[in-house]
Amino acid sequence: MTLETIKFLSVIGSFSLLYLSEQLFPYFVSRKHHLRHSLRNVALGLFNVTISLMIVLTLIKGAEHWADIRQFGLLHQLELSTSAGIIIALIIIDLWQYLWHRMNHRIPALWRFHRVHHCDTEMDTSSAVRFHTGEILISGLTRAPLILVFGLSIEHLIIYEIVALPVILFHHSNLRIPTSLDRVLRYIIMTPHMHRLHHSDQQQETDSNYSSLFSIWDRLFYSFQSQPLREDFKLGLGSAYSDSDCNSLGGLLALPFSEKDRTRH
Repeated sequence: MTLETIKFLSVIGSFSLLYLSEQLFPYFVSRKHHLRHSLRNVALGLFNVTISLMIVLTLIKGAEHWADIRQFGLLHQLELSTSAGIIIALIIIDLWQYLWHRMNHRIPALWRFHRVHHCDTEMDTSSAVRFHTGEILISGLTRAPLILVFGLSIEHLIIYEIVALPVILFHHSNLRIPTSLDRVLRYIIMTPHMHRLHHSDQQQETDSNYSSLFSIWDRLFYSFQSQPLREDFKLGLGSAYSDSDCNSLGGLLALPFSEKDRTRH
């Protein structure tokens, strides 16, 4: 079985299990148009996968080939076992994911695209794939220099995604889990409670908990928050964003070019 097949089965299996589980044990119980919301997010995600396969993967393969021929990059210079190389690669990629996510909140041009993800007021498992195509392309392009500098391979990226994507689906889900379990898990991985705070409509909460897989980065870089949700807690970006901005494919694709909320970041 190839790594690509394992990744596909891992994503489909995790998505199906979490999507079903959050219907049975929801955290937020007053949801509207749940199926329509999920189908819209998944449609955008599938479109982004197609674009990534056509453009981003080609660039990454070219960068990997160039680095491999010249033995360029950190991992090419170290005499490591396969397992040690994989572990170091996972740490490097996950740290980069943290830094890149934080940049998306701090750099206005990047935030314009990233707010497509954050204006979701009914976050669930499908929200994990709700990103603007522009963000997917820019994010994918940043992986090429990452491969060159550190000597990473496509296999390293796929292994990271096999490990990280189920966790990313999990912490976006609307699944209710015991508070005690969430509290234990957040010492290791990003959890639903941490990520709900990250999707708050209050900027001081949104600008926290940037980790994708391992939660240690938020603790190391002082962006960790874990307080209980406020009584008036809401998801999304507030009243500046209309239903048409955030709940239609056309609105989502046009949102980065809107002048709404220009001063948020």
